[in-house]
Amino acid sequence: MIKESYARRITPLVLSQFFGVFNDNAFKMFVVLAVFKGLPGYFEGAAFMFLLTAAYVLPFILLPAVTGLLADTMPKRSILILSKAAEFAVMLIGTFCFTQFDSWGVWPLLGVMFLMTAQSAFFSPAYNGSLPETFPEAEISRANGLGGMLTFIAAILGAGAAPAVWAWSGKNFTRCGELLCLFAVFGFLAAFAVIPSGGRPRKNRGMLASFRDGWNGLTETRALWVTALGDAFFCSVGVVIQTLIVLYAKFVLKSGEAELCALLLAPAVGMGLGCFLCGLCSGKRVELGFVLPAGIGLALFLFLAGGNPGEAWPPIPSMPSLVLHGYLLAELFAAGICGGFFIVPVRAYFQQWVAPQKRGAALAVNNLLSFASMLIFSFLLLLLTAGAAPSEYHILPDWMNAIRLPAFDPSKLFRAFSGITLLGVIAGVLLLPELLFRTFILILTHLLLTVRITGMEKIPEHGPVLMVSNHSSFVDNLLISACTSRRVHFLMHEDYYRIPFLYPLARFLGFIEVPRGIKRLKTMMDTVRQTLRDGEVVCVFPEGKITRNGLMDEFSGGYSVMLPEDCKVPVIPVRIGMMWGSIFSYYYGKLKFRIPREVPYPASVTFGDPIPEGMTPFELRQTISELGADAEMTPRNTERTLHYQLAKNAKRHPFRPLMCDYGGKTLKSFQVYVGAAVLSRKFRDMVPSDCRYVGIMMPNCCAAAVSCVGILMADKVPAVLNFTSGRDALRHAIKKASITHVITSRKFLEKIKFEPMPEMVFLEDIAKTVTKFDKIRMFLMALLLPHQEFMSLISPETHRDVMNTAFVLFSSGSTGIPKGVMLSHHNFNSDINSFIKVMSWTSKDVILGTLPIFHAFGLTTALWMPLMINSKVVYVTSPLDCNAVSKACLNFGVTILLGTPTFIQSYLRRCDPAIFAKIRLTVAGAERLRMDITERFDQAAKGERALIEGYGCTELSPIVAINVGNSVLDLGKTAGKKGSIGPAMPGICARIVDPVTRKPLPPDTEGLLVVKGPNVMQGYLGEPELTRQVIQNGWYNTGDIGRMDSDGYITLCGRLSRFSKIGGEMVPHELVECAINEILHQEEKTAAVSSIPDPSKGEALVVFYTNLSMPPEKIIEEMRASNITNLWIPKASNFYHVDALPMLGSGKLDLVALKKMADQLAAERKV
Repeated sequence: MIKESYARRITPLVLSQFFGVFNDNAFKMFVVLAVFKGLPGYFEGAAFMFLLTAAYVLPFILLPAVTGLLADTMPKRSILILSKAAEFAVMLIGTFCFTQFDSWGVWPLLGVMFLMTAQSAFFSPAYNGSLPETFPEAEISRANGLGGMLTFIAAILGAGAAPAVWAWSGKNFTRCGELLCLFAVFGFLAAFAVIPSGGRPRKNRGMLASFRDGWNGLTETRALWVTALGDAFFCSVGVVIQTLIVLYAKFVLKSGEAELCALLLAPAVGMGLGCFLCGLCSGKRVELGFVLPAGIGLALFLFLAGGNPGEAWPPIPSMPSLVLHGYLLAELFAAGICGGFFIVPVRAYFQQWVAPQKRGAALAVNNLLSFASMLIFSFLLLLLTAGAAPSEYHILPDWMNAIRLPAFDPSKLFRAFSGITLLGVIAGVLLLPELLFRTFILILTHLLLTVRITGMEKIPEHGPVLMVSNHSSFVDNLLISACTSRRVHFLMHEDYYRIPFLYPLARFLGFIEVPRGIKRLKTMMDTVRQTLRDGEVVCVFPEGKITRNGLMDEFSGGYSVMLPEDCKVPVIPVRIGMMWGSIFSYYYGKLKFRIPREVPYPASVTFGDPIPEGMTPFELRQTISELGADAEMTPRNTERTLHYQLAKNAKRHPFRPLMCDYGGKTLKSFQVYVGAAVLSRKFRDMVPSDCRYVGIMMPNCCAAAVSCVGILMADKVPAVLNFTSGRDALRHAIKKASITHVITSRKFLEKIKFEPMPEMVFLEDIAKTVTKFDKIRMFLMALLLPHQEFMSLISPETHRDVMNTAFVLFSSGSTGIPKGVMLSHHNFNSDINSFIKVMSWTSKDVILGTLPIFHAFGLTTALWMPLMINSKVVYVTSPLDCNAVSKACLNFGVTILLGTPTFIQSYLRRCDPAIFAKIRLTVAGAERLRMDITERFDQAAKGERALIEGYGCTELSPIVAINVGNSVLDLGKTAGKKGSIGPAMPGICARIVDPVTRKPLPPDTEGLLVVKGPNVMQGYLGEPELTRQVIQNGWYNTGDIGRMDSDGYITLCGRLSRFSKIGGEMVPHELVECAINEILHQEEKTAAVSSIPDPSKGEALVVFYTNLSMPPEKIIEEMRASNITNLWIPKASNFYHVDALPMLGSGKLDLVALKKMADQLAAERKV
């Protein structure tokens, strides 16, 4: 392809076409104007228009072999230049004939029309052949759309300017001819600027051989043949419409020249607009889906034009002779738009897929078909009007005159050709069912779905391709087909392939049947190989079935066997995203008619680079998972910030209860909306404009949630402070974020016995400054203004910026000084969208908000998620208040419970067991889930519910994986694989890599867990170097050691920092610790594992405990009975009693303090 810019390549081509089309139409209109007033009758008008059409089309019928031969054997640029030179000469002859019109009559002008079209017959194949040689597939529809639009603009200007120029010149046709000569010169100069195309001329093989090549190229596939017929049919209908408009204006409407020009311009203007819009809507592909609806629309508007011209508009005083019929103009204009949407994809498809070496000849033969069809249709029109001919006319043979020929008036002819158009469209669908298939795709992707396509350019334009995709819905094949104009052969199981109404369509569309039985499967494999050898595109779904839980299943390796050994086939990975949760997925169970919750529903299709040879199915699965993570990095067009989403939901559902405090008040959506807006004004006035972060230190309650949203509405960032971390840690966090104001409550500080700090501002004091006027004003603004306008006023800087920092959270500090984690709105939104889809969370759910909002898991599930999806949250200030938790669950109908394993263990012991039967979904996270807690939960829920483990961390917004079962229908009833944290959620990619080299490891191999996706934090506040250390090439180092099986399920083995190398092997402290606590069956964590130096084995495990329900020797005996490796079992002499384990306020072990205890023990033992 030529490397010049698109504008440099397209401009001279379309300009040379523009001036030629202008001259064609202007000259034709001058001839019509010269003859129009002198037409004595209806039949004479039809006969004249037939002769004019014949003069226009005969060169394209007589010369295709010559023009096609020259287009393939000569440089196309040379042909364009010579054609334009001939055009100038013809216009000179035409100008002279106009001077002699009174004496010579119309016949010389018809001869000039013949010559004018003859030069166009040479120009057209060269022009159309240059387009696919100059523009790749990604630009061909755009180039055709622009060229088509300018062509019809030229036709509009030519036909429209002719009457104006004629009137301006005093009806002097000589001056009119001079203008056409000038435009011919402009076209000649434009042709000189055309860049030589990349195609190489072939040797002259003779006209007959050229015609045969063109015919073979035209009929190479059924699709090419049908599109060629469609082009010819459309051109024929267009010629008939032009003729009918002249007859209709002259003999039905009794119009003058002005209205005739207006009527001729209306479909031409519509056509130009339709071509332009079709080019835009087609994007970077040829979209045949427009053909069927455009054809039906064309037939409809032609029918309306013949039966409903409407009343004439009152004439304009300054132009009394101009009388227009508005309805007729609108109907013809709409028919023109439909025509543009019909012809652009038909011509673009033909130009793109005809063999390059036969393109010029094929285009010439296509012109032959088109213009022969135009002549036939024009003659048919003449026959349909022949009954109106005067008896003295004998232009038809005697045997025809002996027949009683019809005399249809123009109104009936409009309707007749409307029916013929509709029949032609139906015939096209029967001959090429792909038109119907592409129409379904068009409806799906433009009305029901909004599809974001990434990497479409990675699909080769020609040659064999094997696509390998995940399978998320019933319409995945339509989504993939929508991304390319190439025909894609999908594999379809025989249970679907053999359905009677699907079988004919599937067979014609090239679907390949997947049968039962090994012998028939071998035949299927041979069919796939042969299809690839033929240069076609094949798509397979290696999961073998549509996902039942929104997650990718194990990939089989069958796709590699399908590749033929005798040709190289690129394997393109494809990832289909966001379709889980749509009515086309198994999200709602079996497929049946459902009303979609969101229209259009978002979807994405991402194409990757061809995979290297020898890639395993597991590696391919990981590649597609990474494609999904990369695709989700870009926010959706409909994605909004938290405070904007609250505004939107509050306006839609103002009276829906949104949040409540246990034992306190309930707030509805609109109350939260107005309350946050009122507080935002106070925060904006209070906090300096150069201070970005506002601290908030509150327990879980409505006031805390409203304050957080108020800070966001003030265009500030809430920095949520952990009040359990201690005064020093709080001071460090405030300094780190340069916080000048910390929003808190005086009552809360008194309750936790915390001495106020200088930066603290009390909500009780802020509330006193809020007047009734403030409330009423904000209430009226929120009520009367659309939420978009309201948010633009309240939060002008951040209300639409989803990439802006939303919250700053401070890490637990278990491994050192707490770090400030910056998380954007997009981080939270993407993580929550995945979590909602996997967990089937809806607005009807009620969540128990016990996890503190300074914890990432609590902030996401107890604040962000309820506000996003408008579901109710019940706040309990302390997660350890089991009595309040129990009553809140029963009184408010809580359906979702999330907590740490420690908290859930407390609920199992102290709460009413009835709550576990009513809660449909219980998720444990933030620490390792012990098996004894899972067993206790099963007993409490009587086997009707399952405790599901999740995994995440603050830096990952925070949820990464959920251990869900195989089907969404069993959600909450069964968990996934035992001991696993589950697979990564959709849109998130997890990998197990070598801790040193960072190379991916095969399945079931222990290594470092790294995560990539839109949930990865923006970075650590004020610590860019530390951020670069933990995030490399988009991959976040979790510091956890684990393994992943072939299904993608991850099992954690411990923290990288909590391993000991004993006897040359890595021993995880966390797993040993978990095993001991499971054996003890105690509610509280009573044992913690660390290590000390050992002279014989390098290191030795030590256990610090507070109280044991059995002696260390018994614990060791139980560990051996559980088949735990000997290296993992500490010696009885290494159990040490301590008064208390070092714990953080978040409930996690203080690993820094634990390491100091071990170092102190080692020092004492040396002494």
